[in-house]
Amino acid sequence: MTPQEYDTMLRNLIFDPDGDDDLSHRKIIKGHTTGLFNLNAVKYQWAKSMYQVMIGNFWVPEKVSGLKDDARDFSTTLTPDEQRAYK
Repeated sequence: MTPQEYDTMLRNLIFDPDGDDDLSHRKIIKGHTTGLFNLNAVKYQWAKSMYQVMIGNFWVPEKVSGLKDDARDFSTTLTPDEQRAYK
């Protein structure tokens, strides 16, 4: 590249209306997609199914009910030795 080319930033369109979103033409590198992120049409259906199973197996404490009861029971009903076993 010449020094003048370093001074000029090439524009990369965020949305390309002439892009091709067909699954058979979709590429990660050097693809020519529209730039829209479509999760409904996937190339590998088995991967989408596996992803949904993996998300179902993942939990976050905020979404699990009853953790407040566990915290209260930890400090009120367990002996110090039992509490140490959980720490």
